[in-house]
Amino acid sequence: MGIADIKDFTAAVKKLTSASKATGPKTEKGKLRSALNATRHGLAGRGLLLPGEDAQVYAEKMDSIFTSMAPQNDAEAELVALVADDLWKLGRLAKIEKGVTLGRIEELLALTGTAEKAGVTVNAIHAVGAALTSWMAEPIPTEKDNEFKRRFDAMVNAINMIEATVAGIPADLIETCNDLVARLPGVKGQTEVDQAAYVELFEAARQVMGLLLDRGQREDAAQDELRANISGIALPDEAELKKLARYRKMLEDSLQRRLAALDQLRKINASMVAGEADVERAREYRMKLRVVA
Repeated sequence: MGIADIKDFTAAVKKLTSASKATGPKTEKGKLRSALNATRHGLAGRGLLLPGEDAQVYAEKMDSIFTSMAPQNDAEAELVALVADDLWKLGRLAKIEKGVTLGRIEELLALTGTAEKAGVTVNAIHAVGAALTSWMAEPIPTEKDNEFKRRFDAMVNAINMIEATVAGIPADLIETCNDLVARLPGVKGQTEVDQAAYVELFEAARQVMGLLLDRGQREDAAQDELRANISGIALPDEAELKKLARYRKMLEDSLQRRLAALDQLRKINASMVAGEADVERAREYRMKLRVVA
């Protein structure tokens, strides 16, 4: 390969690597709006970290790739940066594909009676849990003031929900709760809270909560078994699958092109032997090109 060929190839590499450098909007608002354009699935955008992605993990992966590929000059470093981006996005795509399938499983599960029963139990647990937490918060009301009324209303609503929606709670336990609810308001004109009844209602409601939690565990196990059965038929939407497949092919093609370009560029510099200095040089290029804010 002659000097003219080297210059032509170097120019081609620069053109390839500069393709990822969008000129885009100039104002801060415009830049922010542009940065958010393709974040629905996080399938586009160089070096873009999505919520839930760990910047430290990203940086370590980039460092590993730069060290293993040991770029020797600016052109190689640019190509390695693009290769690293493609590998990161391929890893993200695998998670997205898994998430799409899991989402479809949950959609199908939600259509079953098992999920409906579990939802009722979960709502009941939240209601009773909130009522119990409020009921025993310090200081305990001693007068039938607004705070007592707020706690009392929350407890009554929770017990009524259990009685109306949750089957299988012992009738005598519900009856005890209702008797205490009727007893707590006391006689007309009485301003003091019946402390014994107050504590007894807490204990009765706590027993209800224990039964609800046991029920919830059994229903969770039933849902897990049903998820396993559904997984064999939970194919995601065909359009979604096609979109993900297209993006995977685009990424894989891009990765192959960049690796081929890097291989050709290195053939030009075949006489250069990698050494310890090259590892340090790779780190320098990494810091130069791939700093994560």
